Amino acid sequence: MRKRSTLLVSLLVAAATAIAASVAMAGAPANSPDGNGQAIDSVIAPKKLSKSQWTPASLKVTTTLRNSSTSNGVPVPTTNVVIDFDKNAKIFTKGVPTCNPAKVQNVSTEVALRECGRAKIGSGQAKADIPVGEQVFVAEQTVTAFNGTPRGGKPVILLHTYGTKPTVTTLVLNGTVTNRNREGYGPRLDLEVPKIAGGAGALTDFTVTINKKYRYKGKPTSYISAKCPNSKKLKVRSVFTFLDGQSSKPTDVGSCTQKK
Repeated sequence: MRKRSTLLVSLLVAAATAIAASVAMAGAPANSPDGNGQAIDSVIAPKKLSKSQWTPASLKVTTTLRNSSTSNGVPVPTTNVVIDFDKNAKIFTKGVPTCNPAKVQNVSTEVALRECGRAKIGSGQAKADIPVGEQVFVAEQTVTAFNGTPRGGKPVILLHTYGTKPTVTTLVLNGTVTNRNREGYGPRLDLEVPKIAGGAGALTDFTVTINKKYRYKGKPTSYISAKCPNSKKLKVRSVFTFLDGQSSKPTDVGSCTQKK
């Protein structure tokens, strides 16, 4: 009986470890003067990439925001995010249908997919702190990423979030992609973040995976592609600007292995 209990405990510990390993965690937070602690994590898969040839890949980005110094614990909300990705990552949008942002404003995930399903490039989850009276509710959101209508000839990524508790909440984060092409960085995403509850609420957790694979001119193509440099490191830096004008600059460094 004792052996059976020991075995059961071991299995539970192993299961808990596996679950913990599978949960996306952002890196070390960077603090801003207003008490916000912002972190970012970026993962490119597969981990094994070619040194010289672009490999079809997916990109998973996770961000977390906390603030224990505010009276109710709700962070100062984010209004803008700029993320610079490593130069060994790139996006390719030719042949992908586009979505007009107006079609996914103030609608559910179901309606957004009905209107722009062919332009879907990824998905994820988010959480937001929403104060109602003296209580703070955690609103869980479904995230759907769409290839947006280009802006000034530049690719656009739309991040549609939708939740129903404690109240129906729809946000559309509108991001323009440019090519930084300096300091070892390539794609830059400049993302506008709309206010939640008039600025009283804040997005605290955000995870999205861009994994669109398709065919272009008869050939297999990927929205995200990557290479593994000799350093075997893929770096990311960012600037999160908050409603009070303060900002935080978290960074992250991922790893890769080179195909033989």
